[in-house]
Amino acid sequence: MGPRRKFTQLKPSVHSNVGGPVLKTTEQKDYINELSHEVLCHIFRYLPMKDIICMESLSRKLREAVTLFLRVVKVVDLCGGRWWEYMPSGFTDGSFLLLLKKMPDLEQLYGLHPRYLEKRRIRGHDAFSLPGVLEALQACPYLLGVETSHLELVEAIWTYMPQVHILGKFRNRNGAFPIPSENKLTISITAKIQTLHLVGVNVPEIPCVSMLRHLYLKWVRLTKPQPFEDFLCVSLRTFVMRNCAGPTNALKYVPLVTGLASARNLEQLELVRVPFLGGLIQHVVEDSWRSGGFRNLHTIVFGACKFALEVDLGYLIITAARRLHELRIQPSLTKDGVFSALKMAELEFPQFETLHLGFVDEFLLQCKLSHSELVKYGLADVIENPGIITDIGLKVVNEVFTNIKYLLIYNCPHLHNPHHWITDQSRWSRLVDITLVRCHAIKLESFSQFIELLPSLEFICLDQMFREPPKGCARVGLSAGTGIGVSSALVSNHNSSNDNAHHNQNEADIPPAPPPLNNQRHQQQNGNERFNGSVRSRETGPCFYLQQTGLL
Repeated sequence: MGPRRKFTQLKPSVHSNVGGPVLKTTEQKDYINELSHEVLCHIFRYLPMKDIICMESLSRKLREAVTLFLRVVKVVDLCGGRWWEYMPSGFTDGSFLLLLKKMPDLEQLYGLHPRYLEKRRIRGHDAFSLPGVLEALQACPYLLGVETSHLELVEAIWTYMPQVHILGKFRNRNGAFPIPSENKLTISITAKIQTLHLVGVNVPEIPCVSMLRHLYLKWVRLTKPQPFEDFLCVSLRTFVMRNCAGPTNALKYVPLVTGLASARNLEQLELVRVPFLGGLIQHVVEDSWRSGGFRNLHTIVFGACKFALEVDLGYLIITAARRLHELRIQPSLTKDGVFSALKMAELEFPQFETLHLGFVDEFLLQCKLSHSELVKYGLADVIENPGIITDIGLKVVNEVFTNIKYLLIYNCPHLHNPHHWITDQSRWSRLVDITLVRCHAIKLESFSQFIELLPSLEFICLDQMFREPPKGCARVGLSAGTGIGVSSALVSNHNSSNDNAHHNQNEADIPPAPPPLNNQRHQQQNGNERFNGSVRSRETGPCFYLQQTGLL
């Protein structure tokens, strides 16, 4: 808005006796300055704070209106609603303090995302520093909450202003892998925060934070020997832990899993490269099902968890069957036996839509670092082989998850004939999206027949498919290019045995029947924990047990 301007225009004179027009000089009206202070303050409500501050220098009346507006404002956003941007540059300790002193009734301050803050005040120079920001915030007596993305600032607020809430989602910036040494955060046990997203940060421990609802940890280094010793977030709804550097001793993750079971409203559980103790989740589910542990899960993700067992995944799925929407399974758990066990449990999954078999986290797929380098930076020592699920297993998947909409299969070399996955009882009538990656043994003719059987299919994605196997692989019966010495003929024979005699555990690689949810312990076969138990009658099987205990 510029200063007043004068201009001339041709305008016919009403009282002129002369036939031609005459020149008149008129002044353009300044309609803004004619508005009342109340109307101007109402207009300011729809303008970014940056523009409102700039108006102070335009005219005396606008300066008065800005002063009145700031005096009564309670909610301010320094980024104009764009949480991903930085606050306006040019602030110093003095100017920021002056601004906040003009807002004595301020309650919520959004967009406090400084591009850079000095850690200390600089003598003789009015810089923008961490102590200066704290001083300005403390000048607002009614301040209830602050939105920020600055690690040192949020920690200082927790320390010196513990009554202040952290608004919105806290997402730190400049997160990277390897984790920058300067990215540090100590989470306060009294922190008033609901959503905490940490990427590329060094954190001593995850304490008990009663208000926390969403916790996202990616590339986080947990520096204390027992980082989960006091973990208990009863309000937690989302827990995501991806590729974090923590203890290598699996026993130290026991408090983490037991703490997650205490979060009765937990809806999303994602564990990627978390080396928790094998069989731990099974036992925790057994102990917590009466109080509703894991019952409200709608998303379960297991990826590169070193000691994860089929029973851990199976018990989670059984417990969350009624609400489960999405399931992503790492290759080591992508086996026929997992789904055969679920079929024997006679469960229903009314809300299930998305299944990802052979799930590998995108970081591991795109990372240019070698496995030894990842281990050097503190990540768990995990090397994933391809999933060994077969056509028999996919047929069972069809029978278990009848309402599936999205199916993604990655690197499963023992799948050959997709048209065998469809049965007369379940035809995947709701499947709209299918993605196959590196399943090179699938036959094109069979796949063509398969997609013709899907009435609702809308999208198909094929990547690295229908390739010829390397020479020599067919002669020795190995899975071409997978690096696992598993004979395709052996797997085929195993599936035939499974199909004809589910009770024969000696011939089956993974027994199909699940264990009941009791204290009966699972057996160890070939160094791996397996689902145990033979085929049970309906009166004593898992379905009857779940009905009695209230899980169904």
